[in-house]
Amino acid sequence: MKEYLSNVLEILEEKGVLNESYDLEFKSAKGGLPRSLWESYSAFANSEGGTIILGVSEKDNYCYLDGLGEDVVRKWLDDFWNQINNKEKVSVNLLTAKDVRIEKVKDDINVLIIRVPPASFRYRPVYIGTDMLKGTYRRDHTGDYRCMPEEVKRMLADSLPDKPDSLVLEHSTIEDLDLPTLDQYRNILRSVKPMHPFLTLDNLPFLQRLGAWKVNRATGTYGLTAAGLLMFGKTQSIQEFFPDYHVDYQEISNQGSRWIDRIYPDGTWEANLFQFFHRVWPKLSFSLPKPFLLENGRRRDEGAIHEALREAFANSIIHADYRGQGGIVIKKYPDRFLFVNPGYMLVPLEQYYKGGCSVPRNTTIQTMFSLLGYGEKAGSGSLRIMSAWASAHWRKPFISMTNRPDRVCLDLKMEVLLPKDSLEHLEYIFGKDVRNMYGDALVILSTAEIEGVVSNLRLQGLLNKHSSEISIMLKDLCSQGYLNPENKGRWTSYHLNKGIGLKQGSLFENLDGHLNEKMDTSDKKDGHLNEKMDTSDKKDGHLGRNMQEIKSSELKSYIVEICSSRYLTIEEIAVKTRRTSKYLKNKIVSQLLKDGLLERLYPTTPNHPNQAYKKKQQ
Repeated sequence: MKEYLSNVLEILEEKGVLNESYDLEFKSAKGGLPRSLWESYSAFANSEGGTIILGVSEKDNYCYLDGLGEDVVRKWLDDFWNQINNKEKVSVNLLTAKDVRIEKVKDDINVLIIRVPPASFRYRPVYIGTDMLKGTYRRDHTGDYRCMPEEVKRMLADSLPDKPDSLVLEHSTIEDLDLPTLDQYRNILRSVKPMHPFLTLDNLPFLQRLGAWKVNRATGTYGLTAAGLLMFGKTQSIQEFFPDYHVDYQEISNQGSRWIDRIYPDGTWEANLFQFFHRVWPKLSFSLPKPFLLENGRRRDEGAIHEALREAFANSIIHADYRGQGGIVIKKYPDRFLFVNPGYMLVPLEQYYKGGCSVPRNTTIQTMFSLLGYGEKAGSGSLRIMSAWASAHWRKPFISMTNRPDRVCLDLKMEVLLPKDSLEHLEYIFGKDVRNMYGDALVILSTAEIEGVVSNLRLQGLLNKHSSEISIMLKDLCSQGYLNPENKGRWTSYHLNKGIGLKQGSLFENLDGHLNEKMDTSDKKDGHLNEKMDTSDKKDGHLGRNMQEIKSSELKSYIVEICSSRYLTIEEIAVKTRRTSKYLKNKIVSQLLKDGLLERLYPTTPNHPNQAYKKKQQ
């Protein structure tokens, strides 16, 4: 039986089966349990969880119901429990009775709903069959994929009681260490904890107490641990043991996408973790406001924002997978900080935002940092970051993950939830009535306007509401025409429906009311419009002379500049540049896209009716 996909999803949502926190997979079960069921089970368990619906297939936004009666589905249910408890079928059963249920979709048509939770890192990899290297799957926005052996081995390493950084590196020696780095570490420890007993020890016992040097119990030989080498080692030695090791700090200005300051392993310094942290921190924190605080009668120049930023920096080092790809990359912008490290998170995203539970990948490195007062051990690090950003009334920190390769990104924006220019731009698109919307709806639209796209998961971090409540709000905004949805389940994303503004003509009115009449957008040979551009408004980046007189190269630079902070439609660019949409699209914007200076809001659909453009970050 053929049904619209949206109809089936709506039925399941009403029954409380689905929400946008879960990824979703439909599977036909006409001939019994499909083999791909177990691939999805493994993929969901090794990712962020998801829901499998048996008895439905999907194609081109249509669902095809198998038409299974309740007796047939009950047989498949019995088969499912028999197979999931068979160790030769799947490595571990993560489910309880409440995770699997039969639901009637319509009439006498039933489906089997299987909700798979994310597996604890101790149970990973979850694999099918008896060969974990061939039977381990994970999930991304394209579906299930079989893991490469390297991915499986990294999951296995994270599941073992001994953390990766505590392992002894075979054939390593004290010669692999940079002793000046070790001396610097001692000096800082002495300044923060002058009576610490470790300070009385010589280098070797000092390293042993730190966990940087120890015996391999299997062979009886001593050597550096991974933590010891990464923290205090010479660059060449580190890269011999960890070929993908890389640390990189970049400061990027407003005017360009290239860095204006950078710290990376360029051969002029020993690029171990300790040196990286202490070279980068002064630059990272330099522009933060210094509060006037008194502590024990002495001025303290660091406040909650400094502490939170240092915590985020230390966490990116403590939680990194140094066998992974891409290295640690820290980017400082005028209005945000980005911390990116290799590896996947060892706690669910929801738990990260709640705080109180920390599962560091590198406990020895964490100990080394915590002795100096960095890197919380009690699971309060994320709460400290969230609290500091909330106290400044900035947008809530957002953490995201990508895979192939595994990367974790923490985005700390220094901007308020509802910036004035964002509200003005929303009014510009949708009309003045948008200001009368309730607060959460405005936050949703403002986030979509600023970031180009918004999702249920992103909003959970901003609004502190349950995903089901957010789903209702998003659905309501879509039904009113403010947002357009794409994809389904966890991968559903929402963009502003700028087509509304086009229909209302609001895109052809300046924010400050300078241009009240509709523009003549008839196609001129050179793309010029008849009116001269009002140049009194400097806030939106208008140039200080007749727009029609500037050269093509200047026009391109101007377009890149006005697209630097948000996505603009071709019509919005036309208003600001006094050129026709057709001329801009065919002659100017197309070249900027080709040169890699602009990017599309809908990169896979160039002719999308709501297409918009933004400056591409390099």
